Amino acid sequence: MRRFILIVAWLACAGAARASDGGGAVLRQASGLVQVRPEGSDRWRPAGALPRRLAPGDAVRTGFNARAVLALDGGAILETGGNTQIALDDTVRGGSAVGLAFGSARLGGRALGGRPLELRTPTGTARARSESVSWRATVGGGGSAVFEVEDGLVAVEDLRGGALRLRAGERVETDLAGLHEPTQTPSPARARREDFASRMRRELANDRDVDALQAVVSGEQRREEYEQGHVLTDAAGRRVRAEQFVVRTSPTSFTFVALNGRRDAGLSYYSWTGVFDVALPKNLAPVFAILPGSAGAAAPWTLTAFTATSSNGVDTLVSSASGGHQVDLNSNADPLDDVSTLYDPATDAFRNVAGQAVFKVLFDRYGLYADGALKSGVTGTNIQAQSDYTASTTNDPLTGAALATPLSVFTTNASFPDAGAARQQVFTSYQDAAGTSITVDNRSVAFGGGVVSRASFGGDVSGTGMQTGFLRSGFQQSVTASEFGGRSIDVILSARALFETPIVGTPSVRNEPRALQ
Repeated sequence: MRRFILIVAWLACAGAARASDGGGAVLRQASGLVQVRPEGSDRWRPAGALPRRLAPGDAVRTGFNARAVLALDGGAILETGGNTQIALDDTVRGGSAVGLAFGSARLGGRALGGRPLELRTPTGTARARSESVSWRATVGGGGSAVFEVEDGLVAVEDLRGGALRLRAGERVETDLAGLHEPTQTPSPARARREDFASRMRRELANDRDVDALQAVVSGEQRREEYEQGHVLTDAAGRRVRAEQFVVRTSPTSFTFVALNGRRDAGLSYYSWTGVFDVALPKNLAPVFAILPGSAGAAAPWTLTAFTATSSNGVDTLVSSASGGHQVDLNSNADPLDDVSTLYDPATDAFRNVAGQAVFKVLFDRYGLYADGALKSGVTGTNIQAQSDYTASTTNDPLTGAALATPLSVFTTNASFPDAGAARQQVFTSYQDAAGTSITVDNRSVAFGGGVVSRASFGGDVSGTGMQTGFLRSGFQQSVTASEFGGRSIDVILSARALFETPIVGTPSVRNEPRALQ
């Protein structure tokens, strides 16, 4: 309760700013969903035509993957990341102050000439203490904030009167308990992982109000059946906050994201980004409909590349492919890749396509990576059948870079280890010096928790019978790898996504459910 009162009080103070000397800004750039709330108003509206003058007390917020750039009075520049809210403050005379309610922002200025430059958060304030300075701030759950100095000297103060100075390459966290011990700023790669995880946590925390959520739905082209936010129970009986949505990343691409939050295990997620050869329609439903394959004629959109990632915030399993092109598998020279049934999202079922032309996407290059290490890959040129591929051994299949150690041979086996349970385990063993392996567990999860019985969908352990069984219940995928140090990646997601996008799993290049072929 004390934390809630303090944060609410801080937000009230930040929104009570009135016009005086300076304190304004100009919104110069905006990408994605960017909204403005004028001082004294409770309505958020689109940013509109740019550049746009902002007055003290005005607030700006951004949607998922959005960005805004503001030029503050006095020459400083403020850049915001996605899912961020800031407010202009006029309580600093002759300079600029900005309140960061949640999200991430970067503030910098040069030749300040002693002019004040401040960034305020619910639990701490950072002030410029050199002529040229830049720093980043991220506000997470409960108002805790992290300040990272990129250049110059910055003074950080907490709510209890504690203060310290940070130089370039240093960072510190503040919360309601005060300042933590300063540390070194993480590497760029780690910073990107932490920033993504932070944004995902803010998504799970429902930091946006109803109006903001509605704006994201309309502005970022979320697909209705993926706009889901549920508290579920997983196969192990743990409560999971699960959300799924689609974000339009460019005219020719989109990203599907499934987020899971567990109180005892933190955040895990699955994301799939597809890149197509032509601009996609506003309504993505027909695009999803052709991802499993197109019967009768080639699809009007071709998936040319994709990247699928599963992560627990520390470990990642990534499959990536490029050089995608459509091939009629039922008319090529390889009878082993013929397609007899095809998942139809319109009917949420499988239909018989035997004897018809069935176009699916084959990729010329494919790689599977565990914590950044290439585990397997294949290459080819204008692949027309699975038999055309050449296994990668000495070079990365996507970049062509030479490998320090040749890739080893691997074997993959699928089994149902639990008698009568709808749990499929796919084990890939690599014959390298360390004897590494990757295990993928696919489970059909009952809505009250636990794994459903195979008998509930006819006892099938292969083909469309098994796939339909997964479709009729919740789906959980758990991934472990030798590189993960005993940790696992556990994600509950829609079975529709299982059939419509390539799920991370066993090494494969087919645009269909991995480990469920």
